Amino acid sequence: MQKETPITKTTTRLVYGKVENTGIPEDYQPSSFKLVETDPSKIDHPENTIVLNTIPVKPINEPPDPDGHSQWIVLAQTKRKILDLSDYPQPVPRPVGPPAYVVRRTPTMGMGVFATRDIKIGDLIFSERPLLVIPRNLGSLGIRMPEGYDNKTHQMITMFEWEKQLEIAVNRMNPEDQSVFRSLANNHTEDGSGPLLGIVRTNGYSIYDLYDGRDRHPEDATAYTGVANIGSRINHSCMPNVAHDFSLPSFSFQFTARRDITTGEQLFFAYCALNQSVARRQAELAPYGIVCECTSCANATPETDKFREEYEQRLKDCIREVVQLIAAPHVTENALDPVLQFRKMLIQEGLHIGGAYASLLLVIHQLYVKLGLPERAKNYLEEYERYRSTAH
Repeated sequence: MQKETPITKTTTRLVYGKVENTGIPEDYQPSSFKLVETDPSKIDHPENTIVLNTIPVKPINEPPDPDGHSQWIVLAQTKRKILDLSDYPQPVPRPVGPPAYVVRRTPTMGMGVFATRDIKIGDLIFSERPLLVIPRNLGSLGIRMPEGYDNKTHQMITMFEWEKQLEIAVNRMNPEDQSVFRSLANNHTEDGSGPLLGIVRTNGYSIYDLYDGRDRHPEDATAYTGVANIGSRINHSCMPNVAHDFSLPSFSFQFTARRDITTGEQLFFAYCALNQSVARRQAELAPYGIVCECTSCANATPETDKFREEYEQRLKDCIREVVQLIAAPHVTENALDPVLQFRKMLIQEGLHIGGAYASLLLVIHQLYVKLGLPERAKNYLEEYERYRSTAH
């Protein structure tokens, strides 16, 4: 499908919650566009054409890809970037060992994903192609807005027009994928979103490495968002144990363990920034209809709020301080006490994740080596080795 339309650089931020008068004006003339079926492997579309593509390409009379297909609403030149990759297409990566997860209903969170065996930090839990991928910025559809409408009306029109596009995209899915997509949670039933757009807004994962233009936008306004099947069942926590990445050559999400996960534990992903107070986290979660009840939120205090707001800088400072201790001619073991106390707080808040934390483990190991404490040094080296795979 091609739609001849100019790209817009504006960013559309949509309302959420209960919104009154969500209809479009009676005098608004819905946009019309020309649908043109073309060779799906075609990459020489006119610049700024919006294309609906099935990816990977499914040749006529050929069986579907065993890893599935995605419906992708994309700017022509961005489609070209992917299809021109030297290593595209690749199969979806597979985890090692027996299946590590199961999807089942939770008491308070709807559906959830749970570990069926112990999973080590850095392990690939599962991969999947998204059902649907669209621009994060809904203003990129290039809707021509009549003059005289206020911002709220612009948003209602944008959502109305996008629902039409999404209906076309979802109807191109096979029956099983359509059923899965339409069954996903929708927390945007009262803000003017159509049923399909509401599902996208509720379940979309940002794909930051997939973006329009040559350079990445500072606010990722030109990036894309994808709706996955299993990934959409992963619930939020401010103490996450799962990270996601996106492989452009295989056009698929990878979900990996951010820390060790035990059998029966629910998988969690953070829907909000973690370096902010509980009030700010809850405000960021409001569009999802989520009131987080994780341990960090339930036990939040002014002290833990301050810790979260400062922990990233403090982590950098701690690493630098330990490096200075390693270089110092004389150092005693108790010099590490503040660093170890800080690490304990990171663990209590569920923030013992990521590359910076791995770096902290490494320098603590090196300092224990300097102090002539090999057993303690060994413990931190072993933990560092486990975290090193997440240091990116």
